[in-house]
Amino acid sequence: MIKEQHLSRIITFTKDVYPNYRTLKDKFSFNSKISCKDKIILLKKGNNIRLRQFTQEAVDKGALGLICDSSFNASNISREFPVLRITNINRYYNDILDLIYDYPTSKMFKLGVTGTDGKTSTCHFIAEMISKISPQKKIGMITSEGNGIYPKLRKTNYTTPDNYLLYHNYSKFRESNVDILIVECSSQGLHQGRLNSHSFDISILTNINRDHIEYHGSLKNYIKSKMILFNMTTKSVFVNKKNKNIRFANKKVSKVLFSDSIMVNNKISDNYIPRDLLYKLMSQMFPKKKSIIKNKLKKLKSVNGRYNYILGKKKEKIVIDYAHTPSAMMLVCEKITKSREFQLNKYKLFIVFGCGGDRDKEKRKLMGKVAMKYADHIIVTDDNPRLEEPKSITNQIISVFNTKTSFEEIHNRKLAIKTAIKKANSDCVILIIGKGNESEIIYNKHVKKHNDIEYVNSIVR
Repeated sequence: MIKEQHLSRIITFTKDVYPNYRTLKDKFSFNSKISCKDKIILLKKGNNIRLRQFTQEAVDKGALGLICDSSFNASNISREFPVLRITNINRYYNDILDLIYDYPTSKMFKLGVTGTDGKTSTCHFIAEMISKISPQKKIGMITSEGNGIYPKLRKTNYTTPDNYLLYHNYSKFRESNVDILIVECSSQGLHQGRLNSHSFDISILTNINRDHIEYHGSLKNYIKSKMILFNMTTKSVFVNKKNKNIRFANKKVSKVLFSDSIMVNNKISDNYIPRDLLYKLMSQMFPKKKSIIKNKLKKLKSVNGRYNYILGKKKEKIVIDYAHTPSAMMLVCEKITKSREFQLNKYKLFIVFGCGGDRDKEKRKLMGKVAMKYADHIIVTDDNPRLEEPKSITNQIISVFNTKTSFEEIHNRKLAIKTAIKKANSDCVILIIGKGNESEIIYNKHVKKHNDIEYVNSIVR
């Protein structure tokens, strides 16, 4: 009842500001940095000093009203300026957005994908499979590789965007008659409530390994955030068999286990495809089309930055992957070294990698150990040092190497990649990990343009 009361108050408030309004959608602004003129600004609960700055900025730009949390002291605003206070507004923020945008996803079939590794690839593989099996279906996507209607996606800076950006996308999807919605659900996005009030038909857990501990504080809290997705699912949850014992409160959904098998792994160039998951998922979504699902699985393509294979001028084999956790790094190393081609030809493996600054520091040594286990030669380089000293990060990685470890430390990422390619011959595989298709390296307040895929192609072609 509390939610309904809040929504009713918002409708009444809007009528007071706009006596003759017909639709809510174009009457609100959610950020003082964007257009506020002649609109009601709706703000989540946050830092009061910043909120006062935002509201004053919105008023100066011509906003007509404010909806905020009941705890917010908007003392700097004129008494004549209409303000509606909602108790615990963050909890009901998405319900309010649903009201404003008139429940944009209500007729869509919705899938949510979470996990430590492979979320983005899984989202794109699902979209590609659906487009092959049922090409008349329109697919809306929210992923770290882009948002939009598949396959035409726009670049984004977030895995799970802020609430109002999500709903702006959902509204556009409805206007384009999208049938199926696929959302990549990050642990931070789930924890921050960006997906509150969502109802997914199917949710998927690709895996659970160590990541984002600097944000969540512990692995237990990280897992707890992931499980929020399962508790907002109505039909089925798909869980990696490696995590089959994971517990969640929702007992109304069916639980489908899938294996983490990579694929028929003959060549290094063979793509990484979660075949078991895709087969079981597609069979559930399209039960009458099982006969064509297996055939379509053979025709899937790589996602940019996720296991991209490039052949060099000297026939050296180069693999670029986004792997930035110890588990993802181990997975891609095993895929390469256990392939029949690698073992028959007794190839050497070069690994170029680094770790991000201001993030989980424990994984640096863990990734160093993975590199030492699989690589014949390692080049430790910069990833996104952010506010940390790059040398401090690479020192932590190198600290686990033993006296037999063949390695170099080259902070300039371009030079590190160029050095690896220069050293390699036809009997070498170069694995470049950590950034995938990212387009920049962050050094403190300086952003350096760089893309691993584009740079490698510029050297070898």
